[in-house]
Amino acid sequence: MFRILIIDDEPDLRMTLGAIVEDYGYNVIEGTDGSEVLKLAIRFEPDVFILDVNKPVMDGMTAIKILKSDIRTFRIPVGIRSTVKDPDRERYASELDAAEFFGRPWSGSHLIRKLAELTEGLGNEPGGPMSADAYSRIEPATASAKLLMTDRLETPSGMNQARLNTGLS
Repeated sequence: MFRILIIDDEPDLRMTLGAIVEDYGYNVIEGTDGSEVLKLAIRFEPDVFILDVNKPVMDGMTAIKILKSDIRTFRIPVGIRSTVKDPDRERYASELDAAEFFGRPWSGSHLIRKLAELTEGLGNEPGGPMSADAYSRIEPATASAKLLMTDRLETPSGMNQARLNTGLS
């Protein structure tokens, strides 16, 4: 199972991203700040990073520089998430070798499709990874995941309650 490291200081956004990713069979590791990204990367060996641009101690762009300069993590794809669609930030993230820039508005289906593309060919799934096209056609794995996705669309706090109700916390 592929491991996705999500770094975001906003608990509701981090949980929403985590729930979407988990619904499609990925393992999620969560962190709150870019300053812990290298420590978490070495400990958990993720297959992809999703980093928030704006964080209080260390921003996502600085975290990418650290990841791309370390021999243990430089090949791991990095997706940057931002609350705004900013062409200058997107260009800078690309210059830093970010694999994807998720600006607002972003969608769960786009996120899953990009994760499938980024993990395609990594091969740590029995029988190989599912193709990006296949991911775009599937539904979440369980009935409780479908309920969670429906509730999550309403509000982040509703998403938290849905996690509690379905035992996915």
